[in-house]
Amino acid sequence: AVVDACAKSGDVQRAEKWMERMLGSEIEPNVVSYSAMIDACAKAGDLKRAELWHARMAENGVKPNAHSFSAVINACAKAGDLTAAIAHLSKMEEADVPADVVVYSGVLDACAKVGDVESAKQVFTQMQSHGIRPNVVSYASLARPYAHRGDWLEVERLMQEMRCLGLRMNEYFLYALLLAYANARPRQA
Repeated sequence: AVVDACAKSGDVQRAEKWMERMLGSEIEPNVVSYSAMIDACAKAGDLKRAELWHARMAENGVKPNAHSFSAVINACAKAGDLTAAIAHLSKMEEADVPADVVVYSGVLDACAKVGDVESAKQVFTQMQSHGIRPNVVSYASLARPYAHRGDWLEVERLMQEMRCLGLRMNEYFLYALLLAYANARPRQA
């Protein structure tokens, strides 16, 4: 609980101090503690530290879960490291930890950060092939690389696809749509 509170407030040093205390005592950190620590690193944009804590969790015999993988993938996305995000998704599959829409949305966010449309399409297709229904967050992340290209037609197509699934546009998808229009303006009359 203390590590989680530190993580939510963005205090990585204090969270790390509490984790080290736990590791040095008879209190065994569990997957929740490690996930909170990794999440704190992700929020601080410290990918290396997030990966270090994810590795320490496994070294200490604590099995990672979807939340811990999601936290490290979010750190990858924040750092703009798509290769690492995809690698962690693969590690997740190897560990037989089922991914959910939150995990895939994190990888899609990494695709969006680097503007990689092809990887975003592949990740989105992979998510759907695993029977995971996309949500508005995953659609917004998928739309962003198209928006940066100014491909407003594709962003509008994604908007229609969302509507057919009963999903309503949120502010992030609206931002992607407006960004697509703005970026298309100099290129299209």
